Amino acid sequence: MKTYLIYLVLTAALFFFGCKKNAQSPASENKNDPFIRKDNPGSAADHQIYLFYKESGIPVLYSDTVSKVPFETVKLSYRLTSIDSMVTVRYIRQQADILTGTEFVKNQIAPYLPGKLKPYSILLTDSVFTYSVDYMNQKIVVPLSAYLGLKTLAISYVPKIKDMTPAQIKVYRKDILKTILAVKISENGSTSDAFFAVSKAYYNVTATGTITRPGVSIPYKQKELYGFLSDGTENPSYYATGAPVSDIDRYLDVMLVLTPSEFTDKYKSYPLVMQKYSLAVTILNNLGFILPK
Repeated sequence: MKTYLIYLVLTAALFFFGCKKNAQSPASENKNDPFIRKDNPGSAADHQIYLFYKESGIPVLYSDTVSKVPFETVKLSYRLTSIDSMVTVRYIRQQADILTGTEFVKNQIAPYLPGKLKPYSILLTDSVFTYSVDYMNQKIVVPLSAYLGLKTLAISYVPKIKDMTPAQIKVYRKDILKTILAVKISENGSTSDAFFAVSKAYYNVTATGTITRPGVSIPYKQKELYGFLSDGTENPSYYATGAPVSDIDRYLDVMLVLTPSEFTDKYKSYPLVMQKYSLAVTILNNLGFILPK
């Protein structure tokens, strides 16, 4: 299921490249933009959302109604593929959860997404999920930590934030940030060429035994010696290296949780990993992304 989610996010990012270019700019300050947040002192949640909007320019939403006058609803799905047409949202209702979610966005998401990385709006939800189909043609629910729609980034599990440990918050934040970064990296495809070139000879082969068969297999060694990051799915005598898209996805999984010093301490004995880490940092820096420290 983990592999499916990786390809769900990154394949969708590639498919919707054309649609995304204009979807990530901040909401413009004009009288006709229903995303503009207005103060409502009678609601603690609405008041904090307004203050955050004035500070950051990011509208925070918690229902499908963007505005009542004029009436407009947020359109989460593109409905161009079966994946997107089945995206479903369950909304939050409690003011306390909305306040918690707004504070989380303010402290854990917005600081890392300046400029063009800033989402048009952020939708706080109880859950976002889609469906896959198994070998018996039965629908399986696929939960998503976040989903990037046309004009909003939907964030799941907001009511659970208050119970998360600091370590869980880091992983949760990583899943959300990666949803945006996957799109941006795919839009700027050529900037990843140097990263992919490091392990080019090792993609889409099997690591097993001691014999190299070009395009088929490579000798079994620790993944990091080939420039890949282990993820716990490796068999003691066999693993598949995967495609470039899963390679950079795995680097994001680790880089968005570990600080630069933690990453270096863990992987400093693996030259190819450190080379690719430096290239991945360059990719993110060029996007304007601020790595967590």
